Amino acid sequence: MREGASPGAADAQAAVFDLDGIVGTHARAVGQMGVVEHRFQIADEVVTLRFAGAALVDLLTPAFAHLAVEEGSKPGLVINLWDSISTGVEAPPLPSIPADAPFGAFYYYEERPYRALFQPGPRALSMFDADAREAWYWVEGAANLSHWECAAPARHILQWYVRSTGRQQVHGGAVGTPDGGVLLVGKGGSGKSTATLSTLNSDLLYAGDDYVAVQIDDPPVVHSLYSSGKVEPHHLGRLPHLGSAVWNQDKLQTEKAVVYVHQHWPERTSRGFPLRAVLIPKVAADRPESRITEASRAMALAALAPSTIFQLHPSGQEALAAMARVVERVPTHTLELGSDIAGIPRAISELLGGQ
Repeated sequence: MREGASPGAADAQAAVFDLDGIVGTHARAVGQMGVVEHRFQIADEVVTLRFAGAALVDLLTPAFAHLAVEEGSKPGLVINLWDSISTGVEAPPLPSIPADAPFGAFYYYEERPYRALFQPGPRALSMFDADAREAWYWVEGAANLSHWECAAPARHILQWYVRSTGRQQVHGGAVGTPDGGVLLVGKGGSGKSTATLSTLNSDLLYAGDDYVAVQIDDPPVVHSLYSSGKVEPHHLGRLPHLGSAVWNQDKLQTEKAVVYVHQHWPERTSRGFPLRAVLIPKVAADRPESRITEASRAMALAALAPSTIFQLHPSGQEALAAMARVVERVPTHTLELGSDIAGIPRAISELLGGQ
């Protein structure tokens, strides 16, 4: 039993995690149900998802479908995934938390080489061993998986892993061509999802909507993490091409619309590309055309950093410095989103074509 002392966010608290107990519970689930493995290439590294049984497979693999690779490559990371309801194995030891803990609370632990996070609302547990390059992800049952967890599975684990390889996970979308693309950044409601999903009817490639990884070279490189996209239901009227591709059609009164891009537009998905520019979407619905104007690096960092850091566990100066290096290495612009949706990818393509 080890005790952590590093809070990961304002609502996160240090907690006690029984690390050996977590590993042991997963081993019992595997013994009960057997193993189902799927392999994906994420940020140039092979990641193996190792499920105890099949209950979570169809919910947690579609977001990675565009990154699937054949067996045989040595994994850089193994993620062990299981639930208690389908396996019949008791829950792993969970940290003691206040009975009145808010649904969105996070309880975070760090003591090298381990990081762990418990979310009491959905009853989800994530743990990462940086030395062994192995991780564990547990939920009580498939019904506990929210639409956003299905769209971005094991997000915290991938964040910790990506950072351990010298890359940075950011809250942003990315579209482009094999020669280069753009990172779209901004808080919720800025038009980021509308802009990225508008490109599915164009020649641009889609690398992500909410989360991508950035390799901080010169120039930086964007790596896709998920092929899923999420958009507010009331914006679907502006994106009619999504139509029947929405995965959770029957739950749009309470959930964002989720689209698994690779299932419907496999030719439009990308594993990543060199980063040529950072764009800050801004809705300009009073005119039809979209246009790109200059923006300062300070504006780009202000659009990128707060929403990214808020979602990191832990957040900190290291992540902020990484994002600052990204915006220092490429041009930064504002993308003014006009009412003509088809004009959005045209404006991005013109920018990329002119570089």
